[in-house]
Amino acid sequence: MIFIFLFFLCQIINVVLSTIKSVITIKGTKLAASIFSAVNYGFNTFIIKAIADVELYIAVIVTVICNLVGVYVGLLITEKLRKEQLWKITVTVSTENLANFKKDLLDNNIDFIAYETSWKDYKVVDIFSKHKSTSKTIKKIFKNYNVKYTISANCGKL
Repeated sequence: MIFIFLFFLCQIINVVLSTIKSVITIKGTKLAASIFSAVNYGFNTFIIKAIADVELYIAVIVTVICNLVGVYVGLLITEKLRKEQLWKITVTVSTENLANFKKDLLDNNIDFIAYETSWKDYKVVDIFSKHKSTSKTIKKIFKNYNVKYTISANCGKL
């Protein structure tokens, strides 16, 4: 029974490492991806060796449970470790709602730039968000105005 618990614990660690490795491979540097991949595959080799002594049905059940929990935990960890970044949200808002929309943004201390356009029915506003809490407030404001928007992130430096 202790062996199954240890296998379960190692498999959870393996899945969390694998999930983080996948995120770092896509979003991280080449060096970070290489190092994390080496650690993950090294640990994975340990798991493969350990699985040889476990009944197949137990290995399958533990692996399924660990993947359900471990992927969630791995993504939660990478989300918590992610640095804040500047988001630019370009919004199309109806001209009749523009004044109230801008007032809601100002009342919530949200930075924006409103553009003059030749389009009579709609106007364009660029909104800037540096924090997750600001983005949540912006999302609440959007629900009141039936706006269409696109989001881009500042993911590089000059």
